Amino acid sequence: MKISELFFSIQGEGKRTGVPSFFIRTNHCNLRCKFPGGNLCDTPYTSWNPEDKTNLGDVDINLILQKFTEGNVKDVVITGGEPAVQKEELKILCRELKKLNAHITIETNGTMISDFIKYIDLVSISPKLSSSVPFGTEFERSHSKNRINLDSFREYNEHSKRKDFDIQWKFVVCSETDIDEIKDLQLQVGFSNSEVWLMPEGITADEINEKSGMTVQMCLTHGYNFSGRLHINIWGNRRGV
Repeated sequence: MKISELFFSIQGEGKRTGVPSFFIRTNHCNLRCKFPGGNLCDTPYTSWNPEDKTNLGDVDINLILQKFTEGNVKDVVITGGEPAVQKEELKILCRELKKLNAHITIETNGTMISDFIKYIDLVSISPKLSSSVPFGTEFERSHSKNRINLDSFREYNEHSKRKDFDIQWKFVVCSETDIDEIKDLQLQVGFSNSEVWLMPEGITADEINEKSGMTVQMCLTHGYNFSGRLHINIWGNRRGV
């Protein structure tokens, strides 16, 4: 698989915040997020500028499995980039991780789905709102066209009915106006309030804290959950944490 990073840390976002985890960060993404304040996606080295020649590059899945067994954790978080870009490799990786009794979370933008879904425990879907469109760049049109895939979202939502499967819908919040888009998407897909997590946009602790009060109020008003970014608060915007 094309891998950017392998590391042990704690989950910093969503319903499993604080859980010690083995992170598998895949390379490449089908989208290019850029937010109104000027921040690119928080891992531009896997999307805007994939580092095939300077990071881990192509990694044998057996080596990934071996690295997982070296740590004292059960949780595996496969993130990106966009993991589903490598759908066949992802299916094999998840299948083999389950043989090691791993609890597997996939962090995805939700625009693609395949057979890997059979092997995971939690899917964390982060639909990209219109605030993520990279206006004025060469990716503006493709990002706008591909950021929402209702068929894929609905298929993920159908899997949430499985007893052995969990789901969360995690939205990056830039302003209060985002709520209308979130509500509209919820109506079209059918996920419940209890499955929604709102997370303030930002790549530094100061940026996140600045938007946290607004985001918490949105959660209180609309019955959603709040997610911070614990790893940013602890270590700052660093790789490998």
